[in-house]
Formats: sequence, structure tokens, C-alpha cells
Amino acid sequence: MIELFEILSAMASKKKEVADQLELYLDIGERVAKTMAGVFNTQQDEVALLILSRDGRHLRFVAPRKLAALGSIPLSKRDSIAVGVLQKKSPELMNNVPMVRHVSFFESIKLRDKVVPIQKMVSVPILHDQKAIGVAQISRKGESAAAAGPDFTEADVRKAQEIFGDIAPFLSRARPDDY
Repeated sequence: MIELFEILSAMASKKKEVADQLELYLDIGERVAKTMAGVFNTQQDEVALLILSRDGRHLRFVAPRKLAALGSIPLSKRDSIAVGVLQKKSPELMNNVPMVRHVSFFESIKLRDKVVPIQKMVSVPILHDQKAIGVAQISRKGESAAAAGPDFTEADVRKAQEIFGDIAPFLSRARPDDY
């Protein structure tokens, strides 16, 4: 993890020097998603980072990168798992996502050869200075719960909270002024 934090620190320090701050931010999101996929034994597209918009009315994707250009989730969307986690500042562990009412639009976006539904997910608030600045979601996709792999555990939730607590300052510092 130390290597990731050093890379994120170096990337975040370039914010004022780069021509396109959003591209830098999305690069940071990709780096985080790739590392978290390794930590949680998932695919990179099974890690989502959503950041609270500057006006505080939407969650905007930072990763997967393809979703960043497709829209945002309004905080008024009550059936969004991510919105609930952000507003409660409390993590959620779900090993039965298809049974839970949730926003599935972004789940239907083709990120692989074939669209595969989310079966299991850990969602944690990204907290910086005690304020929720976003949500991280680590999922397991598959045609069935068994095909998606092992269930997530409370230990996974704690690990995600700890890691994203350490990542939060970099996400906050590197965030584009207009994002």
C-alpha cells in the first residue's frame, strides 16, 4: 500500500501543472481501482469510486473510467446503495445484491465482452476530515452468486474502510476544481 500512496501523492501534486485535471483524476481512479481489485481479488471493473459533486447534489464516477462520462447519481435517488452509504456515512455488505432494490442502470453498461450482473458488494463511505466525500464499491459479478465467487465478509468491510480512509486525502487533493 505504501507504494500506492506514494504514487497517489506524486500524481495529486501535479494537479496545478496538468492541462486536464479531470484526466489526471480519472488516472488516479484507475490506479486505485487496479490496486483494490488486487487486494480484494476482483476484476478492475468491479471497483467503483464515486465522488460527491461540488454542489453536493450528485455522486460522480471516477472509476470505472467509462462510467465517468455517462452521468451521475442524484442524491435524491433513494434506491441507490451508494447514496444511502454516503448519507449514512456507514458501510454496507451485501452478498445478495440482485435481491435488493437498487439503481441498476450503470450495471447494464458493457464494461467487458458481456454485461454481467453484480451479485455481491461492499460499499464504504470515503471520509475526509470526518466528511463524506464519496463512496467506494467493491463488487463481484457473475451470472449467479456462486459464479461470482466467495462472499464478502466483515473483515473485507473493515479493510476497505481502512484503505479508503488512507486514500481519501489524495482523492480530495487531486479533485478537479469543477468536478
